[in-house]
Amino acid sequence: MKLAALKAATPVTPLLELSLRGLGEARILIKDERAHASGSLKHRLAMSLFEQALLKDWLTPGGPVIEASSGSTAVSEAWLARRLGLEFIAVVPRGTAFYKQQAIRGEGGRVVEIEDPARLCQHAQALADDSGGHFINQFRHAATAGDWRSDGAGDWASDTSLPGECLAQIAARELPELQAVFLGAGTGGSAASFARHLRHKRHLHQGSYLHHGSHRTRVIGVDPEHSVYHACWQHHRAHGTRTTALPVPQATNPIEGIGRPCVLEAFDPAHFDDYRRIADARSQAAALWLAEHAGLEVGPSTGTAFAGLLESLALRRARGESLAGSWLLLACDHAERYATSLGDPAWRAAQQSRLAPQRAWIEAFAERNDDALYDTPPETTTPRRVAGCRKAHPMRRRG
Repeated sequence: MKLAALKAATPVTPLLELSLRGLGEARILIKDERAHASGSLKHRLAMSLFEQALLKDWLTPGGPVIEASSGSTAVSEAWLARRLGLEFIAVVPRGTAFYKQQAIRGEGGRVVEIEDPARLCQHAQALADDSGGHFINQFRHAATAGDWRSDGAGDWASDTSLPGECLAQIAARELPELQAVFLGAGTGGSAASFARHLRHKRHLHQGSYLHHGSHRTRVIGVDPEHSVYHACWQHHRAHGTRTTALPVPQATNPIEGIGRPCVLEAFDPAHFDDYRRIADARSQAAALWLAEHAGLEVGPSTGTAFAGLLESLALRRARGESLAGSWLLLACDHAERYATSLGDPAWRAAQQSRLAPQRAWIEAFAERNDDALYDTPPETTTPRRVAGCRKAHPMRRRG
């Protein structure tokens, strides 16, 4: 009953629009998942994982709930566990951002750091076995726990999937057809939700789903430099099989939340129509650009998605293809969770020269435009500027 009440109280997150004159008719949409009570996209996943564990009778009365996580999932699960009266333990890689660890502890959770990120799941399972608790295992269950069928019809706050909520907002505002959504994969859960929802729509409305036609919407993955997912997707594209026999990256991944040193169980390359590997410097520069020019303080994984979107549209423009339509990415979490990197003014200043070429590349898309983010309420099609945007942009009705 407590979980049902918390789920029912979850609000619809804002859908923002970023104006970039250099991209012509392209409508850049950003689903702001930072608005959740626990501060990130993983709020939805935490709800789904706990609901699944309850329905399957996996939770032991008095036993702890244990998760393997690089941070954000554990923060959301700690938030939820506290409100359900459950003990929570997070197993995280050593070096996980201090703010995330602090947030877990602030919700009453316990943090266990380990050296080898590839052994998170084994360590979490061992803790569950020793304590009589339950390893909730986002890496195994993220792709199947969430609701991906519901489409946002009627009451948006009741059992609406993330893709359904996005499409409902786009339709309500009479925005152009959604061409693609850009997603970084951690567990693969968000990609699975979008891919299944769009496929479900395509088959459910054969020949009749004409407006905002999900039959044409593509799911495009973005991957950090030091991750195996891009190679896994390439192997699947070439051979039609999912491989886990891939070399472990030789360096650690600075883009927390997405990318992995090994292929996790929930990651399915078949869910992606295309996949791009993004330079880490470009991901970081893109996140900082969104903060400084659009007033959107986001983590590095959002920067990766934004950079992937720009790269994809730049290629289309170079080929002479149309940029018209809506193009979507998710603002997954807040920059303050990265207090030793993106959220640190001293780090930003020290990285200026390294990131300068990437920032210049991003600036070319703006063409000296006064960029601003807009959030259009469902009941109107007139944009309003989101509070906190740095530069005022003349408000206008578009399309």
